[in-house]
Amino acid sequence: MTDRKDHVEAEPEASDIDESTRAATPFSNLFREIGIKMKASADHRLKELGLNAQQGQMIGYIYEHQERGVIQADLARRFSRTGASITSMLQGLEKNGYVRRRVQEDNERQKKVYITDKAEPLISEFNEIFKEAENRVTEGMTAEEAQTLQRLLQKVVSNI
Repeated sequence: MTDRKDHVEAEPEASDIDESTRAATPFSNLFREIGIKMKASADHRLKELGLNAQQGQMIGYIYEHQERGVIQADLARRFSRTGASITSMLQGLEKNGYVRRRVQEDNERQKKVYITDKAEPLISEFNEIFKEAENRVTEGMTAEEAQTLQRLLQKVVSNI
């Protein structure tokens, strides 16, 4: 057993976590680290388009569901954000010409959100960026291991 006083450690990286914290909450720390790395990877690619991962996902969600009509409350539920946070994100996307909000004739208090012609050509690029991030998660795994991971993570989601 090595005495910690005699052991010289390398300078910790910013992403390193105190070992006692890591031991006490290993799953939370792993999920957080995975989320941070996946977001950073997608953000890096999307930055070229002047967007971040959350904005790209939001545009993609609106695109996929705009036929039935997407309202801000749908986005808040889907992305686990407050109404104020969604409003702020939509204002930025609207200002940059990616989405438009339209007041409905049958409900003037409710605005439906649609993507614009400017955003539509970006959808396939968003999908490619997010698919690459997904593929990095299972890189080096067999197909069976990837399926097992997905099944286990679905159980985690059900448990929470």
